[in-house]
Amino acid sequence: MTRHPLTERLAREIAGLVREPRPVLVAVSGGADSVALLRGLHELRDDLKLSLHVAHLDHQLRGQAAREDADWVERLCNRLVVPCTIDRADIAGIAQQSARGIEETARDERYRFLEATARAHDCQTIALAHTAADQAETILHHILRGTGLAGLSGIPRERVLNSGILLIRPLLDVERSMVLDYLAQLGQEFREDESNRDEAYTRNRLRLQLLPLLAEQYNPHIRESLRRLGEQAAQAQSALEVLAADLLERILDVATAEECRLKWQPLAGVPRHLIREILSQLWRQQNWPRQKMGFEQWDALAEITLSGGAATLPGKIDVRREGRWIVLCREGSGTV
Repeated sequence: MTRHPLTERLAREIAGLVREPRPVLVAVSGGADSVALLRGLHELRDDLKLSLHVAHLDHQLRGQAAREDADWVERLCNRLVVPCTIDRADIAGIAQQSARGIEETARDERYRFLEATARAHDCQTIALAHTAADQAETILHHILRGTGLAGLSGIPRERVLNSGILLIRPLLDVERSMVLDYLAQLGQEFREDESNRDEAYTRNRLRLQLLPLLAEQYNPHIRESLRRLGEQAAQAQSALEVLAADLLERILDVATAEECRLKWQPLAGVPRHLIREILSQLWRQQNWPRQKMGFEQWDALAEITLSGGAATLPGKIDVRREGRWIVLCREGSGTV
């Protein structure tokens, strides 16, 4: 039997991303994209030697409709004989307590749930159903907010979480039309989330208002242009990261959990954007807080590195150029 183009593409992606037989946790909301991902992986499970486990989180933002989504996903998994973990989180309450937005809170809680579920069921891979449309929306969103090269790259195809679990997005190049055609061929229903049309959410406004406007009045291929831009940015960012990692290894003299010391002279003449990437990698290596580190903060660090000075950065991290060293320490940790 000839496979649908979606499963053909999915087979190639999974073979490249999941490099050995292993359990895969599949995030399933009940929407078309995630249902297509589940059905595709289920179809390929024997060929690719995959064992599947489904995870679904009810955000408790849509009342009875959300509970019905969870019940629907559970019935689908029972029919496919795939184990399923369903949980609930009071996203609105958590957002209020943490003074964060609903969208940010929902995303963070969803990833926390997925990672915990993957660990509980010995899944070293989590598969998410982001598609080509999500990639275009994300890149445009980053452009509008202001972004560097990393943000311009959009959604990564794969990412290793701090726990070592691999996060993959095997449908990232798949168009919505292919998803719908695949489900129609299977006769597979899916759930429609009415909140996806709520224009109070930024991402919905981008999808429902701005992207159609750009396509109609400026570039009918805007989504493809954005994705191509993201691919080129990702390639450039990857090369930059390799260079930065090599330089960081050469200049890092002392590093503890709270303090580190760098030689700054080898960076004289190094492009400023590469210095910012080196420092960003240092922050990740040290596991220092990065949420409030924007372009201004990274550029101020680069200026101290090249010209001297001192500053206190978000996360109470003090930095100063002292002799031939750049010295960084978190408040209360003492001196290097």
